[in-house]
Amino acid sequence: GADHPDADRRRRGEQVSALPIRTMVDWLDEAGQLTADPVAVGTPMVDAVEGACVDSRMARPACLFVALPGERTDGHRYVDDAVQRGAVAALVAGSRLGAVRNQLYGSAVLIPVRDTRIALHAIAIQWRMRHPDLVRVGITGSNGKTTTKELIAAILSRSADTVFSRANYNSDIGLPVEILRIRDHHRYGVFELGMNRPGEIRELTELVKPDIAVITNVGGAHIGMLGSRRRIAEEKKAIVSQFTGTQTAVIPASGEFARFLAADVTGTVVRYGRSSAGVLRIEQRGLDGSILHVRDGDILLRLAGEHMVANALAALTVARILGVPFEAVKAGVESVGPMFGRTQVINGRVRVLQDCYNANPESMAMALSLLAETPAAGRRVAVLGSMKELGEETTAAHRAVVQRALSSSLDEVWLYGDEFAEAVRTDEPHVRIFGNDQWDELVRLSRELRDGDTVLIKGSRSLEMERLTPIIEQETFAASNGGSHG
Repeated sequence: GADHPDADRRRRGEQVSALPIRTMVDWLDEAGQLTADPVAVGTPMVDAVEGACVDSRMARPACLFVALPGERTDGHRYVDDAVQRGAVAALVAGSRLGAVRNQLYGSAVLIPVRDTRIALHAIAIQWRMRHPDLVRVGITGSNGKTTTKELIAAILSRSADTVFSRANYNSDIGLPVEILRIRDHHRYGVFELGMNRPGEIRELTELVKPDIAVITNVGGAHIGMLGSRRRIAEEKKAIVSQFTGTQTAVIPASGEFARFLAADVTGTVVRYGRSSAGVLRIEQRGLDGSILHVRDGDILLRLAGEHMVANALAALTVARILGVPFEAVKAGVESVGPMFGRTQVINGRVRVLQDCYNANPESMAMALSLLAETPAAGRRVAVLGSMKELGEETTAAHRAVVQRALSSSLDEVWLYGDEFAEAVRTDEPHVRIFGNDQWDELVRLSRELRDGDTVLIKGSRSLEMERLTPIIEQETFAASNGGSHG
């Protein structure tokens, strides 16, 4: 298809760095993953793959489809769908080879392996090793990883060809798919490492082997899974576990675990902050972001909030380590606008700060500070959804957020979710609490927002708090058109 990134280059007769299926099979054999010889069904016309996918709907011409067993569905049921969309090979569990083969109507090479996920990792590692000149940047942290990754990628791609994780493809499934997008012409690779279970960062680090490893911060996200902040810090620090001495760790200059993160790193440690980023002065512009004054000139950061400044300082630090020219740094940073649900400012009759991509105690505190410092013609209203994955800290963390909100001189605090309902008892007139089953009442209340109000909407991803935004905007639209209100 014309939308395939290599299509234009193919038309010009240039070499596309595809991975021969035969080579891939050899790698799997060496890794002890191959359970039998591959089976060619039909008449496959292509003998190499150009990338991978795990969702058949994302299949592209010449891709490798990886059939993963899932909780809700099983990738083995979608091999034919992937092949119809252009996949030329598929990794399947050895035990499922017969069943998949019987349901395959298109032409493809089926490669039977012990574990499709581990096989995908084995291929990604070999592919990364085939591109030894790629300078690899890995980013992890409790907050700010995706924004920091976007900033670093924007800066580096203005200076040389750069491959970087799309969206938040940062898991043990998404990351190897992104690594298979590396091509010979890429000079830099920027990869985000997320975590959904203990030990995952170490596993992802083996895939990337970063030359520069960035830890944005250590916060309370995933504390329910890991039990303590110290364990979270240990998990994040696994990103330097593959260092051999020539690599660089970029870690926070301050904070509870700054010393722990810097200790015993086999390589260079740079503590990121204003000085490492070469920033002389920071001029806060509220919801319009900040201006970073550096020696060579000024850089407009279009992302609002102190936490976004911290992400930018980490990105500028990486740029300085790599010697990126100022023009590329400036152009890169200034090109990055708010991403979905990450401190998006939506201006209307009611101004909405939509920050609902995720929520944990630190990001809640930062968002509440931003709301409190924002000049507003009308009221400042915080609409907060519950925070997930906090384990034993759930009750204390929700109480602390409410205390923070109450001490921030906000006009209204609306709390949604059973975690808030169970943790908070208050007779404060401007605090309203709604359980999970009271969404409609929260919707009714949001319809009463008035001209000039500024509203923060924030909560854990699973609550989809952004559902309120169109309701608020619709109400304001109806009212501004002289429509009735209620």
